[in-house]
Amino acid sequence: MVYGHMLQFWIRPEDFWLKFWLYAFLAPIGATGFLFISGASATLAYRNNLQTQKVMMKTFRNTYLLRGLFILIIGLFFNFGVAMVFGGGDLTDIWSWNALQTIGVCLLLLWPVLKTSKIIRVILGTIVFLLNHYLLTVLSPYIGQPDLLGFLYHLLFNPIDAYVILNYYGVVVIGSVIGEYLFKLKNVDDLKKKEFFLSHRAIMYSFGIGIGILIFAVLFQFPDFITFNTISSILYALGIILAGLAVLIIMEVFEVIKTKKSYKFLYFYSYYSFTIFLGHNVFLLFFIGMLDAYFTIWLVVAMFNIIILFLLRAMHNKLGWKVSVKALVSMVSAFIALKIEKKYYTEVEIAEQKS
Repeated sequence: MVYGHMLQFWIRPEDFWLKFWLYAFLAPIGATGFLFISGASATLAYRNNLQTQKVMMKTFRNTYLLRGLFILIIGLFFNFGVAMVFGGGDLTDIWSWNALQTIGVCLLLLWPVLKTSKIIRVILGTIVFLLNHYLLTVLSPYIGQPDLLGFLYHLLFNPIDAYVILNYYGVVVIGSVIGEYLFKLKNVDDLKKKEFFLSHRAIMYSFGIGIGILIFAVLFQFPDFITFNTISSILYALGIILAGLAVLIIMEVFEVIKTKKSYKFLYFYSYYSFTIFLGHNVFLLFFIGMLDAYFTIWLVVAMFNIIILFLLRAMHNKLGWKVSVKALVSMVSAFIALKIEKKYYTEVEIAEQKS
């Protein structure tokens, strides 16, 4: 997403062809992958807590919901800033399905689904995809209208070229299903991992399913798969993600790559991902419409990547979690959840003493 934003802001107008083609083929994968991983991660966190009981489920639930709420609030503030700087002060754009707002709402809506079976989640994800397509068709004529249908369009699809909620909630739900298989695979002893993988072939089957979805997406209403947020576009990305994930897991299980090695740069980008996402927006103002598609854009992006890596390393050594927005959100959520839990039990204890 960061590199996509660089292309969007830095490429000169006469070279917009590069942005068009890269966005057409890569933007759906980046957007869908982001939400897909969020769904899988939510399942892993939920299952890990059920297994280890590190905290009471009620406390974990409150922490989870507070984290989603804080991400939503940050997303709304982010939308406000974008509306003021780039939207001409249009306050209706505070409600915009940019990445943070979508992930916050999706996490909140995912919680009750985590307790359901995998087949129910697959059905729900499919229904949500179809519902998005139907409602978009019905509500599109009412864009900007000051009535209920115009309001519903704004609520669900503003703006249509962003992470509209129904499409990407479906992606998060499907991601949570894959998270169940990842959890099972993760908890198998290394010596038995190959045996487990070969006897539980869900991940292996996902490669074939992913390729099938990809082919269907490309052929269905061709060439809609390069139009962001269409059903074809989402399925195209989902197919690539499922097939690609299956390949990576097979490589890990059969030790084609040594995952035990330390990949510090991946750790830094993960730990400070939220910080990078919020902070990189300042750098987008440096080269607006100045870089060409043949050399300068690639040079500046490479230099930016190197600078960010060294900056993250320095921040990690000096400040650690203090500059990780992701860590701060988690810590504050856990702190408030524990306070709520403590207050609840104190009130119960007082009530019992009075009775």
